[in-house]
Amino acid sequence: MSREYPQEQLMAFVQAMANVAASDGRVTEDERQQLDEVVMGMGLSPSDEEVAALIEREFQKPSRLTDIVSKIEIRELRASLLRMIVEVACADGEIANEERASVKEAAGAFGLDVSVADELIDWTLASIKLEQREREIMAKLL
Repeated sequence: MSREYPQEQLMAFVQAMANVAASDGRVTEDERQQLDEVVMGMGLSPSDEEVAALIEREFQKPSRLTDIVSKIEIRELRASLLRMIVEVACADGEIANEERASVKEAAGAFGLDVSVADELIDWTLASIKLEQREREIMAKLL
């Protein structure tokens, strides 16, 4: 992240991302890796005791997403969170109905247009497919 944010805002960000990753009842290795990368990008460590415990609690017994995102007051963090939630939800190249519902719930809690969340999900999935196709083509060249 480009600037310093209060610790409680960052922790709510991490909690919301873990919540969405767990919303379909399973957390894939791709989703976990994506979450860890985001946590590190925020200047936190996935192995930090407090961060790891928060993530694990969310994986085991997810909170209400609207309760989590209501803690995030900074508009820039809200927009980044929605983008990152979509990336984690789509990390395995697909999105379960429960994950899509969680993304839309987060958008609604932020007062954002829910149809834009759908657009962002569709764009992200299409981008992942394009990247996969590129790797297939490049593999033929090597």
